[in-house]
Amino acid sequence: MARRKTDNPIFPAIVLVLAWIVPGAGHVYIGRAARGLIIFVTVTATFWAGIAMGGIMTVDSRTERWWFAADLCTGVNGLVSWYRSKRVYAEVDRELKSGPYAEQFYEDAPNAVGEESRRYYLSSAHRAEVVSDLRQRYVDKILSDKGYRLAAPAETVARAYSGVAGLLNALCIFDAVVLVLMGRGAEPGSTTPQRRKDDREGSDA
Repeated sequence: MARRKTDNPIFPAIVLVLAWIVPGAGHVYIGRAARGLIIFVTVTATFWAGIAMGGIMTVDSRTERWWFAADLCTGVNGLVSWYRSKRVYAEVDRELKSGPYAEQFYEDAPNAVGEESRRYYLSSAHRAEVVSDLRQRYVDKILSDKGYRLAAPAETVARAYSGVAGLLNALCIFDAVVLVLMGRGAEPGSTTPQRRKDDREGSDA
């Protein structure tokens, strides 16, 4: 008895990966091209509208963990933006180590710890937290000077757009996988090559 391609246990996993990498690709692969195109346009346009408002630092793995997780659900869109933001952060880190802000930061860090120590007992973890907070303020200042950061509410709206795009694609990924598991891949009456191949293999059973 011949088995159809859609009966393969790894087929849902293939659809899941495709639907994540490129929004809508999973639906196109199972024969729902129209739905896949709508998903691609909607998710991609919504995500990049957020990037257009907030800039390349909208996808921020350092300070916006939950939004970042949602952004990565847009697949290649989120990965490209994450790569760009990582490059900017690498440049900022270099400036903070040896650029014009470096000397001031290394002077301010002990002062910040000392001032906090006068008010509270500081554990080693708390000291590290004080320095980390000060460092983040310097990072924000450098990003602002370079024109990479936007003030709220533009930043908030931008992250909402890109994050909602990711959450929308997560639902679309779920939809594509469920359609496969239910054996309802292609549109009813579809004559896509994949459906014709599956029908032929099924008739050989």
